[in-house]
Amino acid sequence: MISMDQWNDFARDGYLHLGKVLEEEEVEALKARADALALGTVVNPQVVMQLDTGGDYDSLPGAVSQFETGTRFYRKIQGLEHDDVFVKLVKHPLFVEACAMQYGHHAAISVFRAMIMNKPAGQGTYLPWHQDGGDVWGLDRDPLLTFWVALDPATKQNGCMDAIPGSHRLGLLSLFGSTISEENVARHCPPSRITPLEVPAGHALMISNWLIHRSGINPSSIPRRAFTMSCMDSRTRNVHTGEQFPVIWGDTVDRPAPFVGQLSVQNTALKESLASVTEYAKSLEAECQKLREQYAAVEQYAKSLEASRGADAGRGARAGRSGVGRIADLMRNVAGRGR
Repeated sequence: MISMDQWNDFARDGYLHLGKVLEEEEVEALKARADALALGTVVNPQVVMQLDTGGDYDSLPGAVSQFETGTRFYRKIQGLEHDDVFVKLVKHPLFVEACAMQYGHHAAISVFRAMIMNKPAGQGTYLPWHQDGGDVWGLDRDPLLTFWVALDPATKQNGCMDAIPGSHRLGLLSLFGSTISEENVARHCPPSRITPLEVPAGHALMISNWLIHRSGINPSSIPRRAFTMSCMDSRTRNVHTGEQFPVIWGDTVDRPAPFVGQLSVQNTALKESLASVTEYAKSLEAECQKLREQYAAVEQYAKSLEASRGADAGRGARAGRSGVGRIADLMRNVAGRGR
């Protein structure tokens, strides 16, 4: 149960320590599952992963469905709302309660992403100051809540998150979202305001998506694995496709919005038109091939007539008259097909 005093703290700071949400055996089971997915001993086709190459965020490789070689040096495992072992944590009652308070009890809740974020021991990627929202996410509205659960102790030594308390009240510093500018870092992230968010294993944080935060590399011998899930009103849509996201709790009406229905009708018409045009283009190509073949035949026949000159004059004259007639017939045929 989250008290009103705690909600007031969250409104002030943009984050809230929720306390323990997992027992030790549950933590170990989730760590084992995450490692099994990365090692390839368990395969979930709805999950994607990203390697941790260490240090530079901009040099990270893209996400893949499976690593070529199993490894524990992964940065993230995403799509865990579709994983049987993680689904219990996805639907944790405390998260349900928090979303009901934030979005309203009437709102069904969906997930933009549920994933493990990992900073492998002795490595990890530096994640610069950023906000979790904006156009870069491709949504028609910003998610407002993220839940973050430590599976290993998150400390200053192994790359815990740093936050700027109250920075969520600034709103998005860029409509694009994500990494903030150097000017905004200088203005809003002075060393005196930086707060490390250290979290024991099995404990959770609730974070405003607009909170300015970052995390460092992990020079320690202890990995820093954490489960994180961004929750949103289920009516949220992908701006590129019009599609909604997996509903994890609550009831929602399974029908497209009017504009999505209209887009679907237009998309179907465009596909049918494309198919028709493609078929017509193929028929034109076939007709052009026939014309090319006829032209080649005319050209070849003309060359044969040229070669026959100088032979018997009478026979040549007769052949010439016959050839001219044949050429005329062929050319009329070609002209007719061209129409």
